Amino acid sequence: MKINSFASLALAASCSLSLLSACSSSNSESSISISGAIVAAPVNGAEVSLTDPNGNLLAGPVSTDANGQYHLSLSDEILNQDLIIRSSGGTYTDEATGDQNITADTLLSYLPASSLTDGSVVSATPASTIIAELVMKHGKTLTQAETAFANGFGFTPAINMIPADVSAPAANATEEEKLAGFRAASFSELTLEMGLNPDQQFALLTALADDLADDVMDGKNAAAVISIGNSGLNLEADIQNRFSMALVNFHSNAHNLSGLNNNQIGIVPFSKVAFTDSYRIEYIPASMMTTDGKSVFQIHITDRNTNADVSGLTPVLMPMMHMSTMSHSAPLASPAITEDGNGLYTATVYYLMPSVMMDGTPMGYWDLKIIVAGEETHFYPTVKMAMGDTVRTRLKGQSDFIKDMMGNDVSRDYFIFRDSLSGTGPYTLTLFIAAKEDMMNFPALIPGDTLTSGMGGTPLVVNSVEVNVSIDGGSPVAATNNGDGTWSVSLDLTSNTANQLELELLVNGERKTSDGTAAGLNAFFTITPDSM
Repeated sequence: MKINSFASLALAASCSLSLLSACSSSNSESSISISGAIVAAPVNGAEVSLTDPNGNLLAGPVSTDANGQYHLSLSDEILNQDLIIRSSGGTYTDEATGDQNITADTLLSYLPASSLTDGSVVSATPASTIIAELVMKHGKTLTQAETAFANGFGFTPAINMIPADVSAPAANATEEEKLAGFRAASFSELTLEMGLNPDQQFALLTALADDLADDVMDGKNAAAVISIGNSGLNLEADIQNRFSMALVNFHSNAHNLSGLNNNQIGIVPFSKVAFTDSYRIEYIPASMMTTDGKSVFQIHITDRNTNADVSGLTPVLMPMMHMSTMSHSAPLASPAITEDGNGLYTATVYYLMPSVMMDGTPMGYWDLKIIVAGEETHFYPTVKMAMGDTVRTRLKGQSDFIKDMMGNDVSRDYFIFRDSLSGTGPYTLTLFIAAKEDMMNFPALIPGDTLTSGMGGTPLVVNSVEVNVSIDGGSPVAATNNGDGTWSVSLDLTSNTANQLELELLVNGERKTSDGTAAGLNAFFTITPDSM
Protein backbone atom coordinates (compact mmCIF):
# COMPACT_ATOMS: atom_id res chain seq x y z
CA MET A 1 0.00 0.00 0.00
CA LYS A 2 2.79 2.38 0.86
CA ILE A 3 4.55 1.61 -2.42
CA ASN A 4 1.34 2.03 -4.35
CA SER A 5 0.64 5.31 -2.51
CA PHE A 6 4.12 6.59 -3.28
CA ALA A 7 3.71 5.59 -6.88
CA SER A 8 0.40 7.37 -7.01
CA LEU A 9 1.92 10.48 -5.47
CA ALA A 10 4.77 10.47 -7.94
CA LEU A 11 2.38 10.01 -10.81
CA ALA A 12 0.27 12.92 -9.55
CA ALA A 13 3.33 15.14 -9.21
CA SER A 14 4.42 14.18 -12.72
CA CYS A 15 0.99 15.03 -14.10
CA SER A 16 1.00 18.36 -12.26
CA LEU A 17 4.35 19.30 -13.74
CA SER A 18 3.11 18.32 -17.18
CA LEU A 19 0.00 20.42 -16.70
CA LEU A 20 2.03 23.45 -15.57
CA SER A 21 4.23 23.05 -18.61
CA ALA A 22 1.20 22.90 -20.86
CA CYS A 23 -0.30 25.98 -19.18
CA SER A 24 2.96 27.86 -19.57
CA SER A 25 3.07 27.00 -23.27
CA SER A 26 -0.55 28.08 -23.73
CA ASN A 27 -0.01 31.42 -21.95
CA SER A 28 2.86 32.30 -24.27
CA GLU A 29 0.30 32.81 -27.06
CA SER A 30 -2.07 35.56 -25.91
CA SER A 31 -4.95 36.80 -28.01
CA ILE A 32 -6.58 40.14 -28.71
CA SER A 33 -10.06 41.09 -29.83
CA ILE A 34 -11.01 43.47 -32.61
CA SER A 35 -14.36 44.60 -33.93
CA GLY A 36 -15.79 46.63 -36.76
CA ALA A 37 -18.44 46.71 -39.45
CA ILE A 38 -18.88 45.50 -43.01
CA VAL A 39 -20.56 48.29 -44.93
CA ALA A 40 -21.86 48.60 -48.44
CA ALA A 41 -24.77 49.56 -46.36
CA PRO A 42 -24.49 47.51 -43.13
CA VAL A 43 -24.21 43.88 -44.30
CA ASN A 44 -26.09 41.29 -42.27
CA GLY A 45 -24.72 37.74 -42.18
CA ALA A 46 -21.41 38.40 -43.91
CA GLU A 47 -18.59 35.94 -43.21
CA VAL A 48 -15.60 37.91 -41.87
CA SER A 49 -12.07 36.49 -41.79
CA LEU A 50 -8.59 37.75 -41.09
CA THR A 51 -6.03 36.68 -43.68
CA ASP A 52 -2.55 37.55 -44.81
CA PRO A 53 -2.18 39.36 -48.18
CA ASN A 54 -1.91 35.97 -49.91
CA GLY A 55 -5.30 34.87 -48.63
CA ASN A 56 -4.10 32.45 -45.93
CA LEU A 57 -6.66 32.23 -43.14
CA LEU A 58 -5.40 33.51 -39.77
CA ALA A 59 -8.62 34.02 -37.79
CA GLY A 60 -12.33 33.53 -38.22
CA PRO A 61 -14.63 33.35 -39.99
CA VAL A 62 -17.29 35.00 -37.88
CA SER A 63 -20.66 36.38 -38.96
CA THR A 64 -21.87 39.97 -38.85
CA ASP A 65 -25.04 40.91 -36.99
CA ALA A 66 -28.01 42.85 -38.35
CA ASN A 67 -25.99 46.09 -38.00
CA GLY A 68 -23.13 44.74 -40.06
CA GLN A 69 -20.89 44.46 -37.01
CA TYR A 70 -18.47 41.65 -36.10
CA HIS A 71 -16.13 40.66 -33.27
CA LEU A 72 -13.00 38.64 -33.93
CA SER A 73 -10.30 37.12 -31.68
CA LEU A 74 -6.79 36.57 -32.99
CA SER A 75 -3.35 35.64 -31.75
CA ASP A 76 -1.00 38.54 -31.11
CA GLU A 77 1.80 36.53 -32.74
CA ILE A 78 0.48 37.44 -36.19
CA LEU A 79 0.38 41.20 -35.65
CA ASN A 80 3.86 41.90 -37.03
CA GLN A 81 2.73 41.28 -40.63
CA ASP A 82 0.32 43.01 -43.01
CA LEU A 83 -3.23 41.72 -42.53
CA ILE A 84 -6.51 41.79 -44.43
CA ILE A 85 -10.06 41.95 -43.11
CA ARG A 86 -12.02 40.07 -45.74
CA SER A 87 -15.79 39.62 -45.88
CA SER A 88 -18.02 37.76 -48.28
CA GLY A 89 -21.73 37.16 -48.60
CA GLY A 90 -24.50 38.52 -46.45
CA THR A 91 -27.28 40.87 -47.45
CA TYR A 92 -27.98 44.59 -47.14
CA THR A 93 -30.47 47.28 -48.09
CA ASP A 94 -29.14 49.46 -50.90
CA GLU A 95 -29.09 53.12 -49.83
CA ALA A 96 -29.57 54.62 -53.28
CA THR A 97 -32.61 52.56 -54.28
CA GLY A 98 -33.99 51.24 -51.00
CA ASP A 99 -33.91 47.71 -52.49
CA GLN A 100 -33.69 45.06 -49.76
CA ASN A 101 -31.84 41.75 -49.46
CA ILE A 102 -29.08 42.66 -51.92
CA THR A 103 -26.41 39.95 -51.84
CA ALA A 104 -23.00 41.33 -50.95
CA ASP A 105 -19.72 40.21 -52.47
CA THR A 106 -16.16 40.80 -51.28
CA LEU A 107 -15.30 43.81 -49.12
CA LEU A 108 -11.75 44.36 -47.84
CA SER A 109 -9.68 46.45 -45.51
CA TYR A 110 -5.86 46.44 -45.62
CA LEU A 111 -3.99 46.70 -42.32
CA PRO A 112 -0.26 47.46 -42.14
CA ALA A 113 1.91 45.41 -39.79
CA SER A 114 1.68 46.26 -36.07
CA SER A 115 -1.36 48.50 -36.55
CA LEU A 116 -3.74 46.34 -34.49
CA THR A 117 -4.03 46.34 -30.72
CA ASP A 118 -6.59 44.87 -28.37
CA GLY A 119 -9.89 46.66 -28.95
CA SER A 120 -9.01 48.02 -32.40
CA VAL A 121 -11.93 48.91 -34.69
CA VAL A 122 -11.56 47.96 -38.36
CA SER A 123 -14.35 48.42 -40.89
CA ALA A 124 -14.48 47.39 -44.54
CA THR A 125 -16.22 49.76 -46.98
CA PRO A 126 -16.26 50.33 -50.75
CA ALA A 127 -13.42 52.85 -50.34
CA SER A 128 -11.22 50.56 -48.23
CA THR A 129 -11.88 47.76 -50.73
CA ILE A 130 -10.53 49.82 -53.65
CA ILE A 131 -7.42 50.70 -51.64
CA ALA A 132 -6.86 47.06 -50.64
CA GLU A 133 -7.16 45.92 -54.26
CA LEU A 134 -4.65 48.56 -55.36
CA VAL A 135 -2.17 47.01 -52.92
CA MET A 136 -2.98 43.33 -53.36
CA LYS A 137 -3.71 43.24 -57.08
CA HIS A 138 -1.70 46.14 -58.49
CA GLY A 139 1.44 46.09 -56.35
CA LYS A 140 1.16 49.53 -54.75
CA THR A 141 2.33 50.29 -51.25
CA LEU A 142 -0.46 51.22 -48.87
CA THR A 143 0.69 54.86 -48.96
CA GLN A 144 0.68 54.88 -52.76
CA ALA A 145 -2.77 53.30 -52.83
CA GLU A 146 -4.20 55.80 -50.35
CA THR A 147 -2.70 58.71 -52.31
CA ALA A 148 -4.14 57.45 -55.61
CA PHE A 149 -7.54 56.97 -54.01
CA ALA A 150 -7.53 60.43 -52.37
CA ASN A 151 -6.58 62.06 -55.68
CA GLY A 152 -9.42 60.25 -57.42
CA PHE A 153 -12.21 60.45 -54.84
CA GLY A 154 -11.29 63.46 -52.71
CA PHE A 155 -10.98 61.72 -49.34
CA THR A 156 -9.15 59.00 -47.43
CA PRO A 157 -11.46 56.47 -45.75
CA ALA A 158 -11.39 56.23 -41.96
CA ILE A 159 -11.42 52.46 -41.35
CA ASN A 160 -11.05 52.86 -37.58
CA MET A 161 -14.71 53.68 -36.99
CA ILE A 162 -18.09 52.10 -37.61
CA PRO A 163 -19.87 54.07 -40.36
CA ALA A 164 -23.42 55.12 -39.60
CA ASP A 165 -26.29 53.65 -41.56
CA VAL A 166 -27.30 56.89 -43.28
CA SER A 167 -30.71 55.47 -44.22
CA ALA A 168 -31.45 55.02 -40.50
CA PRO A 169 -28.67 56.68 -38.45
CA ALA A 170 -28.48 56.11 -34.73
CA ALA A 171 -29.43 59.11 -32.65
CA ASN A 172 -25.93 59.27 -31.15
CA ALA A 173 -24.06 58.86 -34.45
CA THR A 174 -21.25 61.40 -34.77
CA GLU A 175 -20.69 63.64 -37.77
CA GLU A 176 -17.59 61.59 -38.68
CA GLU A 177 -19.56 58.32 -38.53
CA LYS A 178 -22.36 59.76 -40.65
CA LEU A 179 -19.85 61.11 -43.17
CA ALA A 180 -18.21 57.67 -43.43
CA GLY A 181 -21.63 56.11 -44.06
CA PHE A 182 -22.54 58.86 -46.53
CA ARG A 183 -19.39 58.23 -48.55
CA ALA A 184 -20.07 54.49 -48.61
CA ALA A 185 -23.61 55.17 -49.81
CA SER A 186 -22.31 57.41 -52.60
CA PHE A 187 -20.89 54.30 -54.29
CA SER A 188 -24.42 52.87 -54.29
CA GLU A 189 -25.60 56.12 -55.88
CA LEU A 190 -22.82 55.86 -58.49
CA THR A 191 -23.87 52.28 -59.22
CA LEU A 192 -27.46 53.43 -59.76
CA GLU A 193 -26.53 56.39 -61.97
CA MET A 194 -24.35 54.18 -64.17
CA GLY A 195 -27.33 51.94 -64.94
CA LEU A 196 -26.03 48.98 -62.93
CA ASN A 197 -27.99 46.73 -60.57
CA PRO A 198 -27.21 47.21 -56.87
CA ASP A 199 -25.32 43.90 -56.60
CA GLN A 200 -23.04 44.98 -59.48
CA GLN A 201 -21.49 47.56 -57.17
CA PHE A 202 -18.79 45.06 -56.22
CA ALA A 203 -17.70 44.56 -59.83
CA LEU A 204 -17.66 48.37 -60.12
CA LEU A 205 -15.29 48.60 -57.14
CA THR A 206 -12.87 46.21 -58.85
CA ALA A 207 -13.10 48.24 -62.05
CA LEU A 208 -12.39 51.46 -60.15
CA ALA A 209 -9.29 49.88 -58.60
CA ASP A 210 -8.16 48.77 -62.07
CA ASP A 211 -8.66 52.35 -63.26
CA LEU A 212 -6.57 53.86 -60.46
CA ALA A 213 -3.75 51.37 -60.95
CA ASP A 214 -2.04 53.93 -63.23
CA ASP A 215 -2.82 56.76 -60.75
CA VAL A 216 -5.22 58.48 -63.16
CA MET A 217 -8.98 58.15 -62.78
CA ASP A 218 -9.99 58.30 -66.42
CA GLY A 219 -11.81 55.04 -67.17
CA LYS A 220 -8.67 53.35 -68.49
CA ASN A 221 -5.63 51.50 -67.22
CA ALA A 222 -2.91 52.96 -69.41
CA ALA A 223 -4.66 52.67 -72.81
CA ALA A 224 -6.88 49.68 -71.96
CA VAL A 225 -10.61 50.20 -71.54
CA ILE A 226 -11.93 48.73 -68.29
CA SER A 227 -15.06 46.60 -68.29
CA ILE A 228 -17.36 46.40 -65.26
CA GLY A 229 -17.56 42.69 -64.55
CA ASN A 230 -20.01 40.95 -66.88
CA SER A 231 -22.38 43.94 -67.02
CA GLY A 232 -21.52 44.69 -70.63
CA LEU A 233 -20.60 48.24 -69.61
CA ASN A 234 -17.20 49.93 -69.47
CA LEU A 235 -15.92 52.73 -67.29
CA GLU A 236 -16.17 56.06 -69.10
CA ALA A 237 -13.45 58.71 -69.26
CA ASP A 238 -15.59 60.97 -67.03
CA ILE A 239 -15.87 58.43 -64.20
CA GLN A 240 -14.37 60.86 -61.68
CA ASN A 241 -16.96 63.45 -62.63
CA ARG A 242 -19.66 60.79 -62.33
CA PHE A 243 -18.57 60.05 -58.76
CA SER A 244 -18.61 63.78 -57.95
CA MET A 245 -22.17 64.00 -59.26
CA ALA A 246 -23.15 60.85 -57.32
CA LEU A 247 -21.75 62.40 -54.13
CA VAL A 248 -23.80 65.54 -54.70
CA ASN A 249 -26.91 63.70 -55.89
CA PHE A 250 -27.01 61.28 -52.97
CA HIS A 251 -27.15 64.28 -50.67
CA SER A 252 -30.64 64.98 -52.06
CA ASN A 253 -31.63 61.29 -52.28
CA ALA A 254 -34.73 60.55 -50.21
CA HIS A 255 -32.94 57.60 -48.59
CA ASN A 256 -30.22 59.89 -47.19
CA LEU A 257 -31.28 60.67 -43.63
CA SER A 258 -27.80 61.59 -42.41
CA GLY A 259 -28.71 65.24 -41.88
CA LEU A 260 -25.29 66.28 -43.19
CA ASN A 261 -25.27 69.71 -44.82
CA ASN A 262 -23.41 70.80 -47.94
CA ASN A 263 -20.17 71.78 -46.26
CA GLN A 264 -20.14 68.64 -44.08
CA ILE A 265 -19.96 66.30 -47.06
CA GLY A 266 -16.43 67.56 -47.66
CA ILE A 267 -14.57 68.52 -50.80
CA VAL A 268 -16.20 67.28 -53.99
CA PRO A 269 -13.57 65.89 -56.41
CA PHE A 270 -12.84 68.20 -59.34
CA SER A 271 -12.79 66.27 -62.61
CA LYS A 272 -11.93 68.21 -65.76
CA VAL A 273 -13.79 65.91 -68.17
CA ALA A 274 -17.56 65.45 -68.37
CA PHE A 275 -20.01 64.01 -70.89
CA THR A 276 -23.50 64.88 -72.00
CA ASP A 277 -25.48 62.59 -74.27
CA SER A 278 -23.93 64.21 -77.35
CA TYR A 279 -20.77 66.01 -76.24
CA ARG A 280 -17.50 65.53 -74.44
CA ILE A 281 -16.67 68.69 -72.47
CA GLU A 282 -13.19 69.35 -71.11
CA TYR A 283 -12.50 72.06 -68.54
CA ILE A 284 -9.15 73.80 -69.23
CA PRO A 285 -8.09 76.16 -66.40
CA ALA A 286 -6.08 79.29 -67.18
CA SER A 287 -4.03 78.98 -63.98
CA MET A 288 -2.76 76.27 -61.68
CA MET A 289 -5.11 77.25 -58.84
CA THR A 290 -8.63 78.67 -58.81
CA THR A 291 -9.28 81.31 -56.15
CA ASP A 292 -12.14 83.59 -55.24
CA GLY A 293 -12.35 86.62 -57.49
CA LYS A 294 -11.99 86.48 -61.25
CA SER A 295 -11.55 83.03 -62.80
CA VAL A 296 -11.02 82.43 -66.51
CA PHE A 297 -11.11 78.99 -68.11
CA GLN A 298 -11.76 77.36 -71.45
CA ILE A 299 -14.12 74.54 -72.28
CA HIS A 300 -13.29 72.28 -75.20
CA ILE A 301 -16.40 70.75 -76.75
CA THR A 302 -16.11 67.73 -79.01
CA ASP A 303 -18.61 65.28 -80.44
CA ARG A 304 -18.93 62.37 -78.03
CA ASN A 305 -18.97 59.76 -80.79
CA THR A 306 -16.57 61.18 -83.40
CA ASN A 307 -14.28 63.30 -81.17
CA ALA A 308 -14.59 66.12 -83.74
CA ASP A 309 -14.45 69.73 -82.51
CA VAL A 310 -17.88 71.33 -82.29
CA SER A 311 -18.09 75.05 -83.09
CA GLY A 312 -20.97 77.47 -83.37
CA LEU A 313 -22.56 76.57 -80.06
CA THR A 314 -23.88 78.96 -77.41
CA PRO A 315 -23.03 77.26 -74.09
CA VAL A 316 -24.73 78.57 -70.94
CA LEU A 317 -22.77 78.85 -67.68
CA MET A 318 -24.62 78.67 -64.35
CA PRO A 319 -22.39 78.73 -61.23
CA MET A 320 -23.86 77.92 -57.83
CA MET A 321 -22.29 77.85 -54.37
CA HIS A 322 -23.99 75.36 -52.04
CA MET A 323 -23.39 76.13 -48.36
CA SER A 324 -24.71 74.62 -45.14
CA THR A 325 -27.86 76.76 -44.94
CA MET A 326 -28.12 78.56 -48.28
CA SER A 327 -27.07 78.62 -51.91
CA HIS A 328 -26.12 81.52 -54.14
CA SER A 329 -24.81 82.17 -57.62
CA ALA A 330 -21.90 84.34 -58.79
CA PRO A 331 -21.40 87.26 -61.21
CA LEU A 332 -20.48 86.41 -64.79
CA ALA A 333 -18.66 88.38 -67.44
CA SER A 334 -20.82 90.00 -70.10
CA PRO A 335 -20.93 87.81 -72.14
CA ALA A 336 -20.09 84.89 -69.84
CA ILE A 337 -18.76 82.65 -72.64
CA THR A 338 -17.12 83.60 -75.93
CA GLU A 339 -16.13 81.30 -78.76
CA ASP A 340 -12.44 80.94 -79.69
CA GLY A 341 -12.84 78.46 -82.57
CA ASN A 342 -11.86 74.81 -83.00
CA GLY A 343 -14.36 73.76 -80.34
CA LEU A 344 -12.82 76.07 -77.72
CA TYR A 345 -14.85 78.54 -75.67
CA THR A 346 -13.60 80.96 -72.98
CA ALA A 347 -15.68 81.45 -69.84
CA THR A 348 -15.29 84.03 -67.06
CA VAL A 349 -16.85 83.79 -63.60
CA TYR A 350 -16.26 86.06 -60.60
CA TYR A 351 -16.36 83.91 -57.48
CA LEU A 352 -17.82 85.65 -54.42
CA MET A 353 -16.16 83.31 -51.92
CA PRO A 354 -13.84 80.31 -51.64
CA SER A 355 -15.21 76.79 -51.25
CA VAL A 356 -12.38 75.80 -48.92
CA MET A 357 -10.59 77.74 -46.19
CA MET A 358 -6.82 78.07 -45.88
CA ASP A 359 -6.73 75.17 -43.39
CA GLY A 360 -8.67 72.92 -45.77
CA THR A 361 -12.05 73.28 -44.03
CA PRO A 362 -14.85 73.07 -46.64
CA MET A 363 -17.26 76.00 -46.81
CA GLY A 364 -19.53 74.14 -49.21
CA TYR A 365 -18.94 73.47 -52.90
CA TRP A 366 -19.13 75.35 -56.17
CA ASP A 367 -21.18 73.66 -58.89
CA LEU A 368 -20.55 74.92 -62.43
CA LYS A 369 -23.48 73.78 -64.53
CA ILE A 370 -22.81 74.04 -68.25
CA ILE A 371 -25.67 73.64 -70.70
CA VAL A 372 -24.79 72.83 -74.31
CA ALA A 373 -27.64 72.59 -76.85
CA GLY A 374 -30.07 71.74 -74.07
CA GLU A 375 -27.81 69.08 -72.52
CA GLU A 376 -26.25 69.78 -69.15
CA THR A 377 -23.28 68.63 -67.13
CA HIS A 378 -21.50 69.81 -64.00
CA PHE A 379 -17.99 70.61 -62.82
CA TYR A 380 -17.04 71.08 -59.17
CA PRO A 381 -13.93 73.31 -58.99
CA THR A 382 -12.13 73.68 -55.68
CA VAL A 383 -12.03 77.45 -55.13
CA LYS A 384 -9.35 78.47 -52.66
CA MET A 385 -8.94 81.70 -50.74
CA ALA A 386 -7.00 84.37 -52.63
CA MET A 387 -3.81 85.55 -50.97
CA GLY A 388 -1.97 88.86 -51.29
CA ASP A 389 -3.57 91.77 -53.11
CA THR A 390 -7.28 92.53 -53.01
CA VAL A 391 -9.32 90.56 -55.55
CA ARG A 392 -12.82 91.74 -54.61
CA THR A 393 -14.66 94.09 -52.27
CA ARG A 394 -18.23 95.20 -51.67
CA LEU A 395 -20.23 98.41 -51.27
CA LYS A 396 -23.88 98.97 -50.33
CA GLY A 397 -26.61 101.32 -51.46
CA GLN A 398 -27.87 104.06 -49.15
CA SER A 399 -31.44 104.47 -50.43
CA ASP A 400 -31.03 101.74 -53.03
CA PHE A 401 -32.91 98.80 -51.48
CA ILE A 402 -33.91 95.33 -52.59
CA LYS A 403 -36.37 92.90 -51.00
CA ASP A 404 -34.89 89.87 -49.27
CA MET A 405 -36.59 86.46 -49.09
CA MET A 406 -38.56 87.60 -46.03
CA GLY A 407 -39.84 90.70 -47.81
CA ASN A 408 -37.62 93.07 -45.84
CA ASP A 409 -35.83 96.05 -47.40
CA VAL A 410 -32.05 95.56 -47.42
CA SER A 411 -29.31 97.62 -49.03
CA ARG A 412 -28.34 96.45 -52.51
CA ASP A 413 -24.83 95.02 -52.69
CA TYR A 414 -22.34 96.11 -55.34
CA PHE A 415 -19.35 93.81 -55.85
CA ILE A 416 -16.13 95.25 -57.28
CA PHE A 417 -13.56 92.78 -58.64
CA ARG A 418 -10.01 93.28 -59.79
CA ASP A 419 -10.30 92.24 -63.43
CA SER A 420 -6.80 92.89 -64.77
CA LEU A 421 -3.66 95.02 -64.42
CA SER A 422 -1.56 95.76 -67.49
CA GLY A 423 1.31 97.97 -68.56
CA THR A 424 4.62 98.84 -66.92
CA GLY A 425 3.88 102.39 -65.76
CA PRO A 426 1.52 104.00 -65.98
CA TYR A 427 -0.56 100.90 -65.31
CA THR A 428 -4.05 100.25 -66.57
CA LEU A 429 -6.28 98.82 -63.86
CA THR A 430 -9.54 97.27 -65.00
CA LEU A 431 -12.35 96.59 -62.54
CA PHE A 432 -15.50 94.54 -62.98
CA ILE A 433 -18.61 95.68 -61.10
CA ALA A 434 -21.72 93.58 -60.50
CA ALA A 435 -24.94 94.43 -58.65
CA LYS A 436 -27.04 92.06 -56.59
CA GLU A 437 -30.65 91.48 -57.63
CA ASP A 438 -31.18 88.39 -55.46
CA MET A 439 -29.15 85.35 -54.34
CA MET A 440 -29.28 83.90 -57.84
CA ASN A 441 -28.57 86.97 -59.95
CA PHE A 442 -25.59 89.34 -59.93
CA PRO A 443 -25.64 91.11 -63.32
CA ALA A 444 -22.84 93.32 -64.57
CA LEU A 445 -23.40 97.00 -63.77
CA ILE A 446 -24.04 98.60 -67.18
CA PRO A 447 -25.58 102.06 -67.68
CA GLY A 448 -28.93 101.78 -69.46
CA ASP A 449 -29.80 98.41 -67.92
CA THR A 450 -32.53 97.87 -65.36
CA LEU A 451 -31.79 96.03 -62.10
CA THR A 452 -34.58 94.09 -60.47
CA SER A 453 -34.96 94.54 -56.73
CA GLY A 454 -35.06 91.11 -55.19
CA MET A 455 -38.33 89.53 -54.13
CA GLY A 456 -40.83 92.11 -55.34
CA GLY A 457 -39.02 95.41 -54.89
CA THR A 458 -39.07 98.33 -57.30
CA PRO A 459 -36.68 97.89 -60.26
CA LEU A 460 -33.79 100.34 -60.57
CA VAL A 461 -33.06 101.90 -63.95
CA VAL A 462 -29.30 102.53 -64.14
CA ASN A 463 -29.14 106.00 -65.70
CA SER A 464 -25.55 106.82 -64.73
CA VAL A 465 -22.49 105.22 -63.16
CA GLU A 466 -19.32 106.98 -61.99
CA VAL A 467 -16.15 105.19 -60.87
CA ASN A 468 -13.29 107.26 -59.39
CA VAL A 469 -9.98 105.84 -58.15
CA SER A 470 -7.26 107.55 -56.09
CA ILE A 471 -3.82 106.34 -54.94
CA ASP A 472 -2.76 106.67 -51.31
CA GLY A 473 -5.14 109.57 -50.67
CA GLY A 474 -4.26 111.46 -53.85
CA SER A 475 -6.55 113.10 -56.36
CA PRO A 476 -9.23 110.79 -57.79
CA VAL A 477 -9.04 109.73 -61.43
CA ALA A 478 -12.23 108.90 -63.33
CA ALA A 479 -12.43 105.39 -64.80
CA THR A 480 -13.67 104.76 -68.34
CA ASN A 481 -16.74 102.63 -68.99
CA ASN A 482 -15.92 99.74 -71.34
CA GLY A 483 -19.60 98.90 -71.85
CA ASP A 484 -19.45 95.34 -70.50
CA GLY A 485 -19.45 95.90 -66.76
CA THR A 486 -15.73 96.67 -66.68
CA TRP A 487 -14.13 100.05 -65.99
CA SER A 488 -10.52 100.99 -66.76
CA VAL A 489 -8.30 103.64 -65.26
CA SER A 490 -4.68 104.66 -65.91
CA LEU A 491 -2.68 104.96 -62.67
CA ASP A 492 0.89 105.85 -61.76
CA LEU A 493 1.37 102.91 -59.40
CA THR A 494 4.71 102.20 -57.74
CA SER A 495 6.21 98.89 -58.84
CA ASN A 496 6.87 96.19 -56.23
CA THR A 497 5.02 98.26 -53.66
CA ALA A 498 1.63 97.71 -52.04
CA ASN A 499 -0.31 100.68 -53.42
CA GLN A 500 -3.44 101.58 -51.45
CA LEU A 501 -6.31 102.54 -53.77
CA GLU A 502 -9.60 104.15 -52.79
CA LEU A 503 -12.55 103.56 -55.09
CA GLU A 504 -15.67 105.73 -55.18
CA LEU A 505 -18.79 104.28 -56.86
CA LEU A 506 -21.84 106.39 -57.67
CA VAL A 507 -24.98 104.99 -59.29
CA ASN A 508 -27.60 107.55 -60.35
CA GLY A 509 -25.63 110.04 -58.28
CA GLU A 510 -25.85 108.03 -55.04
CA ARG A 511 -22.52 107.08 -53.45
CA LYS A 512 -22.31 103.43 -52.46
CA THR A 513 -20.64 102.93 -49.10
CA SER A 514 -19.16 100.21 -46.91
CA ASP A 515 -22.20 100.01 -44.65
CA GLY A 516 -25.00 101.63 -46.67
CA THR A 517 -24.94 104.89 -44.68
CA ALA A 518 -23.91 108.39 -45.74
CA ALA A 519 -21.02 108.22 -43.27
CA GLY A 520 -19.82 104.92 -44.69
CA LEU A 521 -16.48 104.51 -46.44
CA ASN A 522 -15.57 104.00 -50.06
CA ALA A 523 -14.01 100.72 -51.24
CA PHE A 524 -10.29 100.09 -50.80
CA PHE A 525 -7.91 97.93 -52.86
CA THR A 526 -4.30 96.90 -52.35
CA ILE A 527 -2.44 96.55 -55.66
CA THR A 528 1.23 95.51 -55.92
CA PRO A 529 2.48 95.76 -59.51
CA ASP A 530 5.51 93.69 -60.43
CA SER A 531 7.91 95.67 -62.65
CA MET A 532 8.89 92.41 -64.35
